[in-house]
Amino acid sequence: MADIRTIASSELHAWSVAVRRGFHNPSEVDDSEQRRALTPLERTWGAFEDNLIVATLRSFPVQITLPRVQAIPAAAVTQVTTTATHRRQGLAGRLITADLAACRERAEPLSILIAAEWPIYGRWGYGPATESQCYTVDTRRTRLLESSPATVDLVDVSDFRQAAARLYDRVQGCQVGEISRPDWFWDVDLGILALAARPDVPPAFHLVASDGAGTVIGAARYRVETTWEAMLPASTVTVDMLVSQHLDADRALWAHLLSLDLVTEVVARDRPVDEVLPWLLTDARRARASKRHDFLWCRVVDVPAVLSARRYRVDGRVVLEITDAQGFAAGRYELTGGPAGSECAATTRSADLSLPVTTLGAILLGGFSLQQLARVGWAEEHRMGSLQATDLMFSTAAPPWSSTWF
Repeated sequence: MADIRTIASSELHAWSVAVRRGFHNPSEVDDSEQRRALTPLERTWGAFEDNLIVATLRSFPVQITLPRVQAIPAAAVTQVTTTATHRRQGLAGRLITADLAACRERAEPLSILIAAEWPIYGRWGYGPATESQCYTVDTRRTRLLESSPATVDLVDVSDFRQAAARLYDRVQGCQVGEISRPDWFWDVDLGILALAARPDVPPAFHLVASDGAGTVIGAARYRVETTWEAMLPASTVTVDMLVSQHLDADRALWAHLLSLDLVTEVVARDRPVDEVLPWLLTDARRARASKRHDFLWCRVVDVPAVLSARRYRVDGRVVLEITDAQGFAAGRYELTGGPAGSECAATTRSADLSLPVTTLGAILLGGFSLQQLARVGWAEEHRMGSLQATDLMFSTAAPPWSSTWF
């Protein structure tokens, strides 16, 4: 049986090769020196068989914003792979369980990830918690309804990195579902820190929007694919990142993107499901939504810690019976909470609702309705009226959104 453990510094290159192998990339280039500073070895796991790494997982610490802008620590899980010759042997499950146990020891009450495939992670207690979608705008047939007093400037990548990171930190603290971004994330994502085994970050333009006092309130990174059709311009702009703190920033950034010369289409991926863009246009139908899908998945490890940190839309009390095949969250808990605060603790009182920990992850950020999930068997009501009341408690005025790939 394969040995599950964290790796040593000398094993980082072999671990990186195993990650690439798991994602069908045969590269064996050694970029371990570059990765060393951004890979906490105590959170980097491997499954070893005869000194060969045949499955991988790592996590890194973040803060995630819960409803009513309460931030808690979480483990962001990534690079979960299994070598093709060792699939269906339970290695991924053993790695995930080991990291969840480590979460408990580190007092990280929540584990999060972006699921490569829907069927995989529910079996280990993760539930889909946020959604995102793509918008495509035909720039020839619409424009902004109103101009913005904010100014926009193109800046170089180093200035953008500093301005966008500070702006993102402010936005993340107010946006339910967003996670903190470590310094290394910005350097890798913008191509400032090049990793030999990772494809080059494509060249892009970097835009910042500032208010009258000179404070950056918006930032965008975009690329232009130049195309001509029958001697007519038909270029496409792809927006890789757009962060906004204020409606003035949204108007200023979108005005710039939608008015670029030679461009007929703007594509913005990974946008929130309540994106304001259509409502800023003279013709909202020209902003076509597509590719709506699940994004961030949540796995509660410590129920009292997570539910006590969250705030709720209305005051209420409910006793939840949580089932958990891995055992971390299993138990009966009494939750009393509302907009001003909350308490959650283990109890012996009769359960009002029973649900698996997967369902708890799905409703945690307010992205999905508990009543809807109950209709398909993801929760069971034991006290009449408790399902509707709890659904209202966990609901949020706006859907959660996470924009950070990891």
